[in-house]
Amino acid sequence: MALLAAIVLLALSTALVVGTFSLGRSLRRAGTTTSARARVDEGVARALGEVLQGWSAVLDSLPVGDSRMVALPAEPLDAGPPLERHARVQHVTNALYAVTVQLCAFDCSAPIAQRRARLWLQRNASAGHSAAPPLVTPWPFVDLY
Repeated sequence: MALLAAIVLLALSTALVVGTFSLGRSLRRAGTTTSARARVDEGVARALGEVLQGWSAVLDSLPVGDSRMVALPAEPLDAGPPLERHARVQHVTNALYAVTVQLCAFDCSAPIAQRRARLWLQRNASAGHSAAPPLVTPWPFVDLY
């Protein structure tokens, strides 16, 4: 009888260890996912701002229908998971541009968190200056998805 009780206690303790390990792993993964999602959400506005800040005459001179990839500087790694950031400016019509950014946490082939955003800009290229263009959208900047 004592042997049976020992075997049952051993089986219960093994199940407890496995359950604790699984719970710890799940909590670590949930924390990583939450951190990655927050970092990607925070980085979208920054990426759009960096594209607008780096606006140049080269982007003004794009032919209608053409697009150009814009290089974004790397983000610091100490803020959380590493991000892949891609930005593209497309000249849609005579005075309308679309700025599209994509951010992926860790890797874009299998991201933990991913966000894409498009910003529509109205730009009069004949003005001859390369200041940052005004926004076309009537809603606040944070509501763009």
